[in-house]
Amino acid sequence: MKRIITVLLVMGLAVSLRASAYEIKFATVAPEGSTWMNIMQELSDAVEERTDGKVRFRFYSGGVSGDEKDVLRKMRHGQLHAAGFTSQGLGEVVPDVRLLNIPLVLKDDGEVDYVLSKMEPYFNSRFDKQGFVVLGWPEVGFAYVFSTKLIDSAESMRRIKMWVWGDDILVNSLFRNIGITPIPLSLIDVMQSLQTGLIEGVYGSPLSALSLQWNTRVKHVLDMKIAYVPGGVLMTKASWRRLTPEQQKIIMEESKKAFVKLTKESRRENDEAMKIMIKQGMVSSKISGEADAAFFRQVSEKTAAELTGKFYSKELLEEMLGHIKDYRAKSSK
Repeated sequence: MKRIITVLLVMGLAVSLRASAYEIKFATVAPEGSTWMNIMQELSDAVEERTDGKVRFRFYSGGVSGDEKDVLRKMRHGQLHAAGFTSQGLGEVVPDVRLLNIPLVLKDDGEVDYVLSKMEPYFNSRFDKQGFVVLGWPEVGFAYVFSTKLIDSAESMRRIKMWVWGDDILVNSLFRNIGITPIPLSLIDVMQSLQTGLIEGVYGSPLSALSLQWNTRVKHVLDMKIAYVPGGVLMTKASWRRLTPEQQKIIMEESKKAFVKLTKESRRENDEAMKIMIKQGMVSSKISGEADAAFFRQVSEKTAAELTGKFYSKELLEEMLGHIKDYRAKSSK
């Protein structure tokens, strides 16, 4: 009898300790079963194991917590503790981050990695001042334009009824400088709008186009990296302070491993998604002609200049352009 009572007490204590574990409520638009969620679950398992069950994550996946502005509001009210964001959400907290989003500036993964390695400490410090800890920078990837009609010149692009995500100033500025009047819609309205013909063009990473099934409604992709789209994972400092220094160290170590892996997988999956869509019949096109190439360079410079003072300073823009120049000089040797 005493042995049974002892076992029950031990079991009760274990349940009590588990119930008292600190749960990090984490929101993401990534659906269950996706690579993003699988790697996040690996992160949670590693943290729970290394903290002896005292810290774990509870995920609210598939966008059930609302759009990025909703999630930020809930984080500020303590309803959520952490979340994954695209550049749009990150820019709501620290506008400087949209620097990485400037159209037609960053050209490849090597440039992205180099620039972020140089500027990450600055961005992290800016988020810290706004009450957030940056757990990592898992990217979305490079965005392309997908359309129902062929785009092979600046003029053909102007004729496309192009979607823009909400009131995104940066993308609005880009399209208007090209000569397009974009049609603002929420993400959930895109598919129906493609079906009805309200819009003829969308933009996003290949993986997002495939995951959202836009590829079933568009036939063409412009082989030009319109912009780099960073991603980031934030945790409120109020929640962070509830962790011991050792627990904070563990989360940072495991987050670094998880998000390096996630970025690597994201790049692989974006490449694979593009190949799948091309194989299924999507037609890839290029902008031809030096005049059009020069036009898009001018659009990039004009958009960057217009956003100076709205998102980032002239000094910060020049710093990033300097890092890109340094990287290209080193790579050409």
